[in-house]
Amino acid sequence: MSDRITLRLRDPVQAHQAITQQLWPLLKAMLTAGHRMALELHPEGQTREQQKKYHAMIGEVTEQSKHLGSKWKTEDWKRLLIDQFARDTGKTHGRIIPNLDGSGVVEVGVLSRKFGKSVANEFIEWLHCWGAENGVTYADEREWVDFETGEICHA
Repeated sequence: MSDRITLRLRDPVQAHQAITQQLWPLLKAMLTAGHRMALELHPEGQTREQQKKYHAMIGEVTEQSKHLGSKWKTEDWKRLLIDQFARDTGKTHGRIIPNLDGSGVVEVGVLSRKFGKSVANEFIEWLHCWGAENGVTYADEREWVDFETGEICHA
């Protein structure tokens, strides 16, 4: 047996079957054998397809936009956009704190890798809106995100 089991749960009937038929027998056997177990439940994470989509969109912002009259690197734009997204949507956002030697500041706490599937969907939609308001034309405006699956769909 591997150290970890992952069950993807999509609806109450499927979840009940997976827990009673797969998880409980395994868990019971492990506990009976004297193993201590930890159970963790969390929303499903973002898909690789979502990551590729919003990174491509950020790349297009990098090519087409300026901030404070200057061009910025993609990673800088990513930080700026995620920070604004967090503020606009009321998501917990990072903090600006002094760096270790007191000569500047550092933003901490806002990371796209921590986005769940629904937040990644929201970020992609937010990027579309931000782009429309700021003159960014994305390569394929006929794409959209399926909010159930996180898949990128095409017209």
